[in-house]
Amino acid sequence: MKELFLLLALVWALPLLGAAPDGQSAAGPPTVVTQETVDKLLAVIAAHEARIEELEKRLDGKASESGTADRAKPPLTVASPPAANVIADLAPPPPPVAPTPEPAEHDHMMRLPGGPTLNIKGFFDFNYGVGSIANPLVFPIVNDGCATCGNPVTSPHNAFQAGEFDLFMTSKVSDHLSFLAEVVLGPNATNLFGVDIERYEMKYRANRYFSASLGRMHTSIGYYNTAYHHGDWFSTAEGRPIMYLFEDSGGILPVHLVGLSFAGEVPHTEKLGLHWTAEIGNGLSSNSNVAESVQNFYSDRNYKATNLAMYIRPQFVPGLQIGGSWYHDGLNPTGLPEVRQNIESAYVVFLTPTWELLNEAVMLSNHLSGAPAAFRSPMAYTQIARAFGIYKPYFRYQYVHDNVQDPVNLLQGKYYGPSIGLRIDFWDYAAFKLQYNHLFQSNQLAGNGLDAQLAFTF
Repeated sequence: MKELFLLLALVWALPLLGAAPDGQSAAGPPTVVTQETVDKLLAVIAAHEARIEELEKRLDGKASESGTADRAKPPLTVASPPAANVIADLAPPPPPVAPTPEPAEHDHMMRLPGGPTLNIKGFFDFNYGVGSIANPLVFPIVNDGCATCGNPVTSPHNAFQAGEFDLFMTSKVSDHLSFLAEVVLGPNATNLFGVDIERYEMKYRANRYFSASLGRMHTSIGYYNTAYHHGDWFSTAEGRPIMYLFEDSGGILPVHLVGLSFAGEVPHTEKLGLHWTAEIGNGLSSNSNVAESVQNFYSDRNYKATNLAMYIRPQFVPGLQIGGSWYHDGLNPTGLPEVRQNIESAYVVFLTPTWELLNEAVMLSNHLSGAPAAFRSPMAYTQIARAFGIYKPYFRYQYVHDNVQDPVNLLQGKYYGPSIGLRIDFWDYAAFKLQYNHLFQSNQLAGNGLDAQLAFTF
């Protein structure tokens, strides 16, 4: 090691020995080496030897602390990494490397530090149906199985059926402001999947006595329409009652409303539990045969639909709810006089962890301008269920009589009959349902259907 640095020192000193004095050429006579020059060179060599000895002591101290394995290593050589480190210590440090600039951010990163969080829950159901009314989600199909409108009777069949792929999203924007949306992907009779934004609501809740919502919502007609939405896992039975079928499944009630809704509790009625709801919106299209009867963007008239609803939840009977609603709208069907539409509803429900009793009745009236009387269409259903652990047998009977002479209703005739089923909650968030339907229809033989459904949330 010492010999190496002595050699380096001599190499470093040679230019000094051969350097020409100022003003003389290097090709001139050689400079005479004096004793003073030799003494200076020896002093430099001695200084380097002292530094080398100090560095070797440091390396020996580190090696003694590394254990037996390190002591077994061969002595350091010129080519060994520690020697290279010593040379690096003597060499001047490398110039600093300039940091690489980060790429500039986009002008519209849409970042929300500490902003609201979107929560998503999913619901799905898978079905197997046998019979003429095998699909409870889209039955009665408007353009098939309707003898009163001239189409052939739906033939018995069996099929596996995808239900509704429901994505339910909520977000708390502030202490008083919240948002929800429900996006559903579902098939129809053409076997094509369609995407529908069934609900979107921005809600401001000042307190328990007042809240205001805007968007597309389920109209507060009766009980079932606001208690059970598009996640079939929530409902005990398989499929909605016929009177509450969605508009694109042949339903005639304005199940959806695009507009404003106000709701709250009535002060000083805590023991009675009195609640109120007031709504105003576009209403359904004046022409029932359009592709989309819910007027999401364009309204075919300036007249707006209104709805008032009230219900009580008395403290002295836990689980009991009694209520009703009154809906009014004005329609302008093509080729018909102006129509005044009224919908009255009343219900009594009783819900406990063990028992479920649902009873509802609705009267739909369409009064054409100049006509002596209104066309009335009564409809009702009753449902009872009793839970035995994870097993919940249930029974439903429903009746719908849509006036055949009513020019506004797309679905016409009578539909009535019983359904009996069993729900098994084999998991906390998954249920199996088996349901038998026996349905009488106008001018048709009674239809029979056996449906099995697996409904779950994820």
